[in-house]
Amino acid sequence: MTTIPTDQLTTKDIPSSEASDTDIIRFAQTLNGYTEVGGEASELGKYIGAFDGGEGAYLRKMDAGMAEALPLNDLRILLFARQRAHYHQGGGWPDGDPVMDEMRVLTDVIRRRVASPLADLSVWVGDITKLDVEAIVNAANNTLAGGGGVDQAIHRGAGPKLLESCLALPEVSSGVRCPTGKARITPGFDLPARYVIHAVGPVWQGGDHNEAELLASAYQSSLDLATTHDLQSVAFPAISTGAYGFPAADAASIAAATVRAFLSEYKKPMRVIFVVFDEEAERAMGRALSAQV
Repeated sequence: MTTIPTDQLTTKDIPSSEASDTDIIRFAQTLNGYTEVGGEASELGKYIGAFDGGEGAYLRKMDAGMAEALPLNDLRILLFARQRAHYHQGGGWPDGDPVMDEMRVLTDVIRRRVASPLADLSVWVGDITKLDVEAIVNAANNTLAGGGGVDQAIHRGAGPKLLESCLALPEVSSGVRCPTGKARITPGFDLPARYVIHAVGPVWQGGDHNEAELLASAYQSSLDLATTHDLQSVAFPAISTGAYGFPAADAASIAAATVRAFLSEYKKPMRVIFVVFDEEAERAMGRALSAQV
């Protein structure tokens, strides 16, 4: 059976959400090559290693939110893995089983990715430090000396060399290595991400102190650094919405508008993931992205 390389996929190759289970299964087989079981298993294991609990635990976590956070090639591998699990579960390929539902979700996400390769936006509920992307964005303070929340988690995941790298950046004024609304970049060290982009958002002071403009600038500065380093995947936290008190819905609208405007002008593929902590924040970000379409 002929394999379709990921970079040669078109929407004509991918079944619609209304397709039969048989069509979804055939797509998974054709996409991956039915005889490639051994090679695909090792490639899948390499990605899954970044997640706690190994392959079984990761596959149990697979839902629409997780699928949105995966690179296209990993979606291809995971779809193949689920197709093999579906085949080996016994009793053939019954309609309506959970593994088949997961395969349908994966197929839908693959179709959306292929249809819109230059504006790949998604929302994921989870731990930003676990994402295997080229850069994650840190909601930092202007000293870049570490802090709480996302900042603390990223420093913990990256190891002590991240703080050393941050403190080595030049100060622009006394104690300030990155002004509010700007960003700086360092290696990711022990993180799956190659880089950390440290963005400093504004503290909410009621909305009359240029908070919206400064927050948009923090996102824009982060994206500018990503383009300078020719990065194709970036994950953002909800900058300024934690201890800095920026209203979540307003912050989501600013993030969505800034990133969409950037992607409309940027003519290279870039995958942007908005990482949130709970379903309420996920819904707020989803509404903001829908409003920008």
